[in-house]
Amino acid sequence: MKPRKPLLKWSVCGVSRCTWKHRMRIETHVRQQAKLDLSGSVAPFELKLPDMPASVWASPDLLRSRFHLEAARFFECESVLAVTGIESGISALARLFQTWYGSMRVVLAEPSFDQWDKRFRRANHVVLDWPVDLVLEGDIPECDVVVLGRPVNPTCQMISIQQIKPLARKLREQGGWLILDEAYLDWTGEESYASFIEAEPAIVLRSVAPFSGLAGANLAFVCGPKAVCTALLNEVGTQAVSSPQWWLALQYFAAEDWRAQQLIRLDAVCTRLESVWRVRLGEHIQIHKGGYFISFAHPNNEQWAADLEHVGILVRAYPTEDSILRCGAPKSEADWTRLENAVKSLSD
Repeated sequence: MKPRKPLLKWSVCGVSRCTWKHRMRIETHVRQQAKLDLSGSVAPFELKLPDMPASVWASPDLLRSRFHLEAARFFECESVLAVTGIESGISALARLFQTWYGSMRVVLAEPSFDQWDKRFRRANHVVLDWPVDLVLEGDIPECDVVVLGRPVNPTCQMISIQQIKPLARKLREQGGWLILDEAYLDWTGEESYASFIEAEPAIVLRSVAPFSGLAGANLAFVCGPKAVCTALLNEVGTQAVSSPQWWLALQYFAAEDWRAQQLIRLDAVCTRLESVWRVRLGEHIQIHKGGYFISFAHPNNEQWAADLEHVGILVRAYPTEDSILRCGAPKSEADWTRLENAVKSLSD
């Protein structure tokens, strides 16, 4: 009896005809939908970069040395570690704390970036969500770590250095840590806590993408005591950050004039975004400006987010008690017009 021949499928460049047709349908559908994604929190204006010299690829050690000098100047902090994005920094901290201390009790001042919860739970820490106002009042459950957004995302609540210092001191006296997520600090123009780490130890995370508008930068920084940054380097590895990323960091640090202009642009774009939503919200609803987005509490927010998605506009609704909606800024005039028309059409 002859063995059966295997069934053959036509393929295009190694992809079955069936799969290829399926992908074509998906890509066509995506183009037809023309989604306008305003759910993120990245500036609509991008840092203009010069052409990267080819020599960058061959000089990682030189770039790394320059980075450490410029990072110390920029953050006014002795120890700064570059990581491949904010999520990488969170994961490394969670693993490091598991190595150092075992399972820790972590309080997340809510609202917070959801990756803090996911990554610390994945590293077998016990995580408790706790209202940020209670944290600032000192009403905190017994814990080893407190994670605090500065400013708080998406409410844009700003927390002063004076509020942070006693909390950082108290946690260190108890053998614990305060972690500050300052990924969105740049648009505020406020001083970073990084420059106070030597006096009142804490760990600060910063990010390039939100303020620079370079969504694909995948570059963030951990500022902390030298022992923490050294241990984190062993955790992430010495080759985690590539030469082009060192080069990008140096461009970002040097762009002082651009940074000042970016603050002016972001203030104007948030004012415009506020006026778009004011038509629907009226004057009595408070709108928070977040540099790259606006946010507000309203009972209709989940329905509005769904209605906007139905017409191809993505915003973010937070299923909290206050029901917060966050809307980013469009890049083009056509997209501004599209958002304005969609907001006007929302039902009360």
